[in-house]
Amino acid sequence: MNNAEDYDSFFYENQEIVLETPKKKFKGYIVKINENILNIILYACFEDKKIVEFELNNCDPEKDIELIKKTSDINIISYGFSKTYKFKITIEKILRNTGGIFIQANISDRPLEEREGREFVRVIAVIQFIYQKISIDEFLETKESYISRPSFTTSVYGIYGVASPKVYGKQGEKDEDTPINPKLENLLIAINSKLDVILSILNPEASIFSDVKEKRVSISGSGIMWTDERDKNGKAQNKDENKEDLELKRGDILKITMLFPSIPQFVVKALAQVVNVSEYPPDESSNNAKISFACKFIAINESDRDEIIKFTFEQQRRQIAKQNIEHLS
Repeated sequence: MNNAEDYDSFFYENQEIVLETPKKKFKGYIVKINENILNIILYACFEDKKIVEFELNNCDPEKDIELIKKTSDINIISYGFSKTYKFKITIEKILRNTGGIFIQANISDRPLEEREGREFVRVIAVIQFIYQKISIDEFLETKESYISRPSFTTSVYGIYGVASPKVYGKQGEKDEDTPINPKLENLLIAINSKLDVILSILNPEASIFSDVKEKRVSISGSGIMWTDERDKNGKAQNKDENKEDLELKRGDILKITMLFPSIPQFVVKALAQVVNVSEYPPDESSNNAKISFACKFIAINESDRDEIIKFTFEQQRRQIAKQNIEHLS
């Protein structure tokens, strides 16, 4: 990088990255940064568009190490909040360790590529959401469940905390644990989505979101951004009772549950990482300082991401229609 400021704008500790070779891609995260050297742990590889973890499958990390050593064309893909960046790297050191594969990589000066896609289409909306800060170890233990299983889009399962039917399972389970035929999944979701609206009207106080106030956010299929207020002592204003008052910083990982106000309502659960924290001084209308948090989704089911993308496009259509009506008036 030309200077430290440019370097810091792209990379930070605990950042999720993808290492790409012409033959194979790997999933990992940055554990340490030393000027233009990144220390990276690779914990999984991609096979048939699926993430296969080294410790949970019959992988051969030693074979992968040899593949990376013999490859000169190696890139790192950094998924940002509004864009994706690709950098060329050279490997300084690579070895097997308990967490997977350890790499020291020398990063190129500037990104080779910037990409925008439909997952970055962003809209301002009002939703309810709760979040909890988790450790990198908890992220590594739970990320697979977020990626492999879609969130149930119903109050019955997602909002009211009722145990959901098992649509996924393993062979050898007992009869009472036998999973439901996956073909019934869409039917179950459709039926319970109708219950979603009915239960929300009849018993709103039972929802896990009952004490969570709506918040104005910027949302897309790639991430979420919101703004909180702090008084002169740095304490949060309008704090929700069931949400921790967290002093979030860049690189922190969050477990987040979001309720979208469509009809029917739907819930999305994901793991997100804080990619930017911005503080703003008080303005004329308020004595409180404002602080915004931008988070990208780092473990989310693709069906859930598609639901968010559909929501953003629908909100955009409504906003454009409203503007056209106001213009004609």
